[in-house]
Amino acid sequence: MKHHILLATCALSALSLGSGSALAAAAAANTTSATSVEEIVVTAEKREANLQEVPMQVTAFTSKDRALKGINTVQDMTNFTPGFTYSSQLDRPAMRGLARNNNIYLSDSSVAVYYDDVFSNSTFFVGRDDMLIDQVEILIGPQGTLYGRNAIGGLINTITKRPSETPSGEVRAEFGNYDYRKFEGTVSGPLFGNLSFRLSALTTDQDRGYFNNLAGRHSEGGVVHDPYIDAQLQYKDDKNEAWLDFYQVAFHNDRGGPGSLLGTPTTGPYDTDLTTPGNIFFNPNFPYGGGAVPGSVVGMVGTNNPALGNIRNFAHSLATDINVDEAYNLDFHFTHHFDGLDVKYVGGYGQYHYNLHTALFGNDNSPITQYQIPLNPGGECALLSEFAGVPCGPLTVFPEQDFSYETHTKWYSNELTISSTWNRPLQYIFGLYQYTETDDNLITVAAHDQPQLAHPIAAFPGQAAVANPGHYYYFTDYQDRIDSKAIYGQLDWKILPTLKLTGGLRYTYDKKRGNEEARFIAFDNFDPGLTNPFTGVCTGGDATGCGTNPANLGTFMPAIDITPALISFAPAQGVTCATTQQLTGRFAGDYTRCLGDTSHAITGTAGIEWTPDPDTLVYARYNRGYKAFGLNAGVISTKPEAPQEAVNDYEIGFKKTFGHVFTLDADAFYYDYSNDQVPLDVPTGGINLTQFLTIPKAVSEGIEFVADWRPIEHLELTLTYALDHTRITSTCPAGANKNTPGCYIDALDPSATQPGARPVTLVNPADPNDVDQLGIHQSVPTFIQAVNGNQLPQAPENKLAFNANYTFVFEPGNLTLSGTFIWKDKSYSSIFQRPYYEAPSWNQVDLRATWSGDHDKYEIVLYVKNLFNSLGYDAASSGYPIWEPVGSPTTPVIANSYDLTPPRLYGVEFHYKF
Repeated sequence: MKHHILLATCALSALSLGSGSALAAAAAANTTSATSVEEIVVTAEKREANLQEVPMQVTAFTSKDRALKGINTVQDMTNFTPGFTYSSQLDRPAMRGLARNNNIYLSDSSVAVYYDDVFSNSTFFVGRDDMLIDQVEILIGPQGTLYGRNAIGGLINTITKRPSETPSGEVRAEFGNYDYRKFEGTVSGPLFGNLSFRLSALTTDQDRGYFNNLAGRHSEGGVVHDPYIDAQLQYKDDKNEAWLDFYQVAFHNDRGGPGSLLGTPTTGPYDTDLTTPGNIFFNPNFPYGGGAVPGSVVGMVGTNNPALGNIRNFAHSLATDINVDEAYNLDFHFTHHFDGLDVKYVGGYGQYHYNLHTALFGNDNSPITQYQIPLNPGGECALLSEFAGVPCGPLTVFPEQDFSYETHTKWYSNELTISSTWNRPLQYIFGLYQYTETDDNLITVAAHDQPQLAHPIAAFPGQAAVANPGHYYYFTDYQDRIDSKAIYGQLDWKILPTLKLTGGLRYTYDKKRGNEEARFIAFDNFDPGLTNPFTGVCTGGDATGCGTNPANLGTFMPAIDITPALISFAPAQGVTCATTQQLTGRFAGDYTRCLGDTSHAITGTAGIEWTPDPDTLVYARYNRGYKAFGLNAGVISTKPEAPQEAVNDYEIGFKKTFGHVFTLDADAFYYDYSNDQVPLDVPTGGINLTQFLTIPKAVSEGIEFVADWRPIEHLELTLTYALDHTRITSTCPAGANKNTPGCYIDALDPSATQPGARPVTLVNPADPNDVDQLGIHQSVPTFIQAVNGNQLPQAPENKLAFNANYTFVFEPGNLTLSGTFIWKDKSYSSIFQRPYYEAPSWNQVDLRATWSGDHDKYEIVLYVKNLFNSLGYDAASSGYPIWEPVGSPTTPVIANSYDLTPPRLYGVEFHYKF
């Protein structure tokens, strides 16, 4: 860590010292707008202030800056924001290693997202068009006082452009490669009296995707057909301000983030075993190994995974389809200005219905829609046929696996703040906050054409054999309600003209409750030792001579409801009612359980600021952050609750403006992080199920700086750098079991044979704490592993972005040329620091040219993003095991999969203002 800080400090010093004479000369010669650094006003502490006067690391993206540099998406913003990363596929932000790495709403994000001061559980709209958005403010570090809940890592606040007091408007059109086009327009102005309005609408379409489906389906990745509308009303007089905003959005067809295929591209060869580890359905790619009945295979493309030759090729029989409807948001602000103080109310409501269908994630994405498994001549198929009087032949597998994720989400919030506006040394802000959210989340994997799944048999005594008309083999659902309330206050006291003290406290109370449902039906190559459910005997001694497997049973092969083997019936923290099987209703056959609990915390901040001159700010600050407990809803797990998180953040910072032409914002931080809620796949009875595990202790420490320099007229240089060194400090003692904090099982490498494995203890099948760790695929030794010293997920150690732009001034207009270079260090999707969880380091170059004519009345923009068509990785993703070579299934090959940024994009934009 020390040598990283030393190198960064030297680089920073060289930049500052090397520019010293130029800064002094420029300051003396010219401080016009062409050479002055733009002053940015932010509301990071719920009152307006110059960015250079805010004692924290804040990145503000104005609409002008976004347009100049081509910052179009959330992913683009991460490039210019220290410590910030984002997964576009899963809509998950992370800051300084603090993240939410799952898709369960009862597990909060570590980064609070606000739209016009109204909290939201989605990050996607942060990247809305700069025609609509006035400014995006990203606050790095715990915001434990004024924002509090879900802000343990930081905060993003998007501020909409408001109605204008004079008539105005703008229309835009954009055309790009991959058949991309966007049309948008806005109009604003006064209505009557003190009332004004703004109406905006846009439509975004892209017909060709970044990934080619060789199975004859449509290309995917980036394909969108999305309309958006926004309507605002604003009232202002001497004492009152009121603002109402309504916006609606829809997604149609495919979306997988700005650049990614939803169902990440996997780079390894197809797994050709009949059974895939961690799954309970036959492997769709079994025929690629040549084991299927000749002539029975339908849909095969090529001889192996097409991504091996080109990572942007894939072959899915089932196309991705994503639709969002019923997506509405309503925000309302009202402020009354009293003498010396403001009273402000902010209320909001939002909802959406999200529906995804895609091929099952993983290496079992396949073009094959049908194949048969050969019979063993010595098997029981013929005997059973004679006994039942029904013909028996080879089992036909219909392996098209439809992964479906559907959610109905609604939320609303109310906040009341009272803040001082007097001109006194002591300033204050106090507030009350309430938030409520409801969710209904259904996840299924179905093989719709597999008839056996419709009528599974029961595997355990007392279990009812209930029909399964949806042909699901994996089913989870949960409905929840989340409530949060808080009271907070902050005081800022200027004890001297150059010295200010800050103190703030917040009390937050969170309550979560829900109902979860699960069902798991196996249709797989079961263990040969299982008793045949039809004859009650086993006449052979190997996988093809007896038992419940297709080579033996053929078309008599049953689907078996194995849910009781995978779920928990025991009491546990967070469980409020016992697990029972439903025998009637919409999802008869499922098992259900109630969840619920509460948590609360006192968080806050304490800081000191020193301003020796108007252009210098030095600060030191302590922040306490909190994230509510999490509930792992849907899978009825043994330990569904993860305790609340906490972080102690210690920061020092420096902000300096040199002669209006150079600004430098630098900070150093240290996090003491407790109870990181980490979702991990855990091998359980043959299937990998996600469980919430806790990392007791971790550390995040680093330095960040942002420098902006205008050395000559019309030239601007911006450099952003972040060093974030995260590490897990919890250790795993010898002899520990799987429930010991700091000790974990890598589901992709349970036998700890892969490079980098750090086995500590062999799982003991006789220990109740360690049972159900051996998979259906085969009995392999399973090891608990240590992770101390490893990075936190989604936390690249280094990030750098550099932009240079120059404006040529001509009589008819101005031409601005902008170039950006970004570089991002490798990161991992898991607490296991292995190659198959790694997103490699990458870099990218973007270019942009903007012609502005007739006093900025119109603009023409030419752009190219990712000039050299390099592979970029917006976030790390998980790998998939491939059980090769044949005969050595205990040492699998593990393939990588990646969340990719877009390939080379280019296009033209036309803007006209009136």
